[in-house]
Amino acid sequence: MKETTIDQTLVLCDLDSLLLDAAGNLPQLQRDVLQLFASRGGRLTVFSQRSPRAVRSLLGGVRLSAPALVCGGTLAYNFSEGSGTALCSFEGMEESVLKMLPSLSGVGIALQMRDGSTRAVRMSEGLVFHLKQEWTPFVLSNAADVKGEDVLRILFYQDKKQMPILPTLQKALGDAAAFLHAERLAPDTLVLTPGLVSGSAMLNAVCPPSGYAAEQLTVLAGCTQMLDLVHLAGESVVPADAAPELRLAANRMTLTDHDAGAAAELLYGMVRRAETSA
Repeated sequence: MKETTIDQTLVLCDLDSLLLDAAGNLPQLQRDVLQLFASRGGRLTVFSQRSPRAVRSLLGGVRLSAPALVCGGTLAYNFSEGSGTALCSFEGMEESVLKMLPSLSGVGIALQMRDGSTRAVRMSEGLVFHLKQEWTPFVLSNAADVKGEDVLRILFYQDKKQMPILPTLQKALGDAAAFLHAERLAPDTLVLTPGLVSGSAMLNAVCPPSGYAAEQLTVLAGCTQMLDLVHLAGESVVPADAAPELRLAANRMTLTDHDAGAAAELLYGMVRRAETSA
């Protein structure tokens, strides 16, 4: 791959896995590295499972140079404009999905919306814990009152980890369940989407609007939801302890693990190279 300068490279970094600590906060060390990277001409955006409002709260004054992939890559959100582009939705599934969500004891349900908001439709201890930990503001709502075209993802938060809710969910949704994609984000969190968002769709929502080609994109991935982006980017980097499929797909690995400074290692290394070549 042709070497590009720091200001000609867009870094797409996994916010949740590689920049935040175990408590879900952005440590001062990481914040300092991000500010140093930006001061030397570095261009950054992020991938996150969180809503845009939660991401903005966490990043504070850190400026992004391209739309961020939030809500697990289902929404490309431009913070400078305060608007986003939905990459999937439950359009036309009001009757078959949204009005059929089961009511289960100890299972909270939240909807991530295309306008960046989060709506809680069933409360539980797990739901409250996660939304507080992730700095996510929310409003109480009724799933029957929302339009499917405005819903990106449905998240189920369980008070008891790995409770077998999939059989109940499949029974409640009937034939519609076969057309949906269910994935565990954590032992107590299950996410439901209308289908997988392709890496091409995510890349096209981030790079062209900000003037970058795929060859100028460096993906720093910490979760398997970014696997397609790892394959498509001009450069891809994963932490030393990344999942096997990420390590196999990436161009290179950092020397450090995801929670030991992998993001700082990459970004500071880019700064040092820029200073050396100046």
